[in-house]
Amino acid sequence: VLADALAEDAPVYIMPEAEPAYFAAFQAMENKEPQVTDYKATLTALLKAPTVASKEWVYDQYDYQVRTNTVVAPGSDAAVLRVRGTNKGLAMTTDCNSRYIYLDPTTGGKIAVAEAARNIVCSGGQPLAITDCLNFGNPEKPEIFWQLQKSADGIAEACLALDAPVIGGNVSMYNERSGEAVYPTPTIGMVGLVKDLAHVTTQEVKAAGDVVYVIGETKLEFGGSELQKLIEGNISGQAPTIDLNVEAARQASILAAIRAGLVQSAHDVSEGGVAVALAEKTFAANGLGIEVTLTGSATTALFAESQSRFVLTVKAENASAFEAIAVDVKKIGTVTEDAKLTINGETGVLVEGTVEEFRSAWKGAIPCLLKSEA
Repeated sequence: VLADALAEDAPVYIMPEAEPAYFAAFQAMENKEPQVTDYKATLTALLKAPTVASKEWVYDQYDYQVRTNTVVAPGSDAAVLRVRGTNKGLAMTTDCNSRYIYLDPTTGGKIAVAEAARNIVCSGGQPLAITDCLNFGNPEKPEIFWQLQKSADGIAEACLALDAPVIGGNVSMYNERSGEAVYPTPTIGMVGLVKDLAHVTTQEVKAAGDVVYVIGETKLEFGGSELQKLIEGNISGQAPTIDLNVEAARQASILAAIRAGLVQSAHDVSEGGVAVALAEKTFAANGLGIEVTLTGSATTALFAESQSRFVLTVKAENASAFEAIAVDVKKIGTVTEDAKLTINGETGVLVEGTVEEFRSAWKGAIPCLLKSEA
């Protein structure tokens, strides 16, 4: 009865809607590659961006051990808590890229759910359900209600494709300053089931000699990206595309490989592209590094934000078995015993540096920003 009161009997408000003028203009833009000359300096700058940098300053102020039930603490793709009295765990994450939502709310809504699911899968979990927190401007403005409605459509489509229903949520409307709305931000909280704690997987590399794989295709997609924001100071153009059938197939194959014991580490590719994902995989301070070779245009290969991609490491002796299970895989390099990140391209070395210099930029960014604002 209570569920019906909330889901069926609650009043429905359909406000006037209107597609913003900027949407058609952005959709008409051709995808273009930003101009980058110093790839190492650009990667370092991206690692310092607040949306990419370590959030340790925030979560380290709280007790995240949760009565000693924490199996994976904050800092990896998803946190994992054990279910006491069982050998199971719950993986949890929150995600949303509001820039994508602003550029294309339907596509952005799909991506928000898909990225949350990627984080659950990379941690060894099966996505179960989501809760959402819908943060928008004034819904009485037709353009804002259009953003709300279209992003809800995208969220619903992704939830159906990934079999993760919406089981709760909340809203925060009228978020404006000086008459300007915040970026539309429907934050997705997702929970997943780790059937066996032996399946728990984290993002950091584990052993020298392990093979590094990228799953998924890298395209020239920079609309709403960290690189576009860094270079141009604003965002424009088309959001990255996403095929939910492809997304679901890749997630299923990765989870199958994890459950088969074939995956050493897993991390999704999101803000900042493959270069940022590779760097983040070395930040465990375990003395290991990565050397890989990427193909195609260097800027796109390093920093494009194409969807449905992952970076995984696998023991060399398990490579064939992994390749037989996982889909759309490409071997790009190995884990090294020296703590360096080396990314080669078709024309030579693109990025080379110590893990510590990249890690220091990433870890120290938010404390420095807070001090500068004080």
